[in-house]
Amino acid sequence: MNQKNSKKTNAATNKQWNSTDFDIPKFSYKSAFLIFGMTFAAALLAAWLSSENKLWISLAVSASMSLTVSCSRYFIDTKRGLCKGFYMMAAVLFVIAMLLLHFLPF
Repeated sequence: MNQKNSKKTNAATNKQWNSTDFDIPKFSYKSAFLIFGMTFAAALLAAWLSSENKLWISLAVSASMSLTVSCSRYFIDTKRGLCKGFYMMAAVLFVIAMLLLHFLPF
């Protein structure tokens, strides 16, 4: 076995199970449970309080999802805090979630 092939196999065996070649941001378990829990609670609360009005449920789910994803990304996972990116991420996620929920039949 030549030296070039042995370097490739050593590099392949030294990779961690969750490492990637790309700089993809990852959510921690705490963030994932927070996002799921808050979005689920907001959906249940909005359905209960608004007597299943689709607009209010869409607003509540979109707002809770966008704010919890932004909070988990900027406060829990990276400790960056409030900045322009926090507000931009929350606004973009809110608009995307509102559009998706508006056109989904539920």
